Amino acid sequence: MSEGLILLTDIGEIWIEKDDEMHLKLSDNFFKSHGISLKIVEKVDREVFPRLKNEGRRGRMNYREIIERYFKALGCKNYKKLASEYIAFEIRNLRKFYKPCRHAKQVLSVLKRNSIRIVGLTDTVHSVKEVKRRLRILKMEKYFDEIYTANSLRAEKPEAFKFFKGRPLIFLGHDDDELLGAKKYNFLTIGLNNRNSDFFISSITELPELLKGLKERRV
Repeated sequence: MSEGLILLTDIGEIWIEKDDEMHLKLSDNFFKSHGISLKIVEKVDREVFPRLKNEGRRGRMNYREIIERYFKALGCKNYKKLASEYIAFEIRNLRKFYKPCRHAKQVLSVLKRNSIRIVGLTDTVHSVKEVKRRLRILKMEKYFDEIYTANSLRAEKPEAFKFFKGRPLIFLGHDDDELLGAKKYNFLTIGLNNRNSDFFISSITELPELLKGLKERRV
């Protein structure tokens, strides 16, 4: 097999998955332990957090600033201290609500052995450094050659694809807007359980064989 194939890939729901119910349960326990009303939390989640999340994904504030403003919206006087404690709490408990998707590590290992360059691009309020830390905790950082986030690029997919224009990329995704957006930049696309793509896979385990074939075509 020749070298030079680059896989631009989403990270969430393809390589790692989040247990939203567990995250909510842990967060509620944190709020209750600090005497914060869950009714107020629900109100802020509904009325304030979406705006903060959007600002973070556009790179207008970092994660710490988002969490500080969140606790300030909750009416907490010591919001900066609580934000620091909450961020540390999330990191300590990360493996309780984040985990590798089924077969993720095995497939990523095969791709690396086959000299596939893996570039992660994720729509998140977190910085590249923060995402790398989370991947490190899950023992997955070593599989990614490059990591980019919406926060670091100040743009979400599909707009973020403009930063990769001209590179010979294959994009792996699962959302319609991202797959269709990638095609506009002339990327070959692979859809995980999505047929709005050049190639379709129903399981991540099908990826190595597909990429092997695509790589051999370039020889």
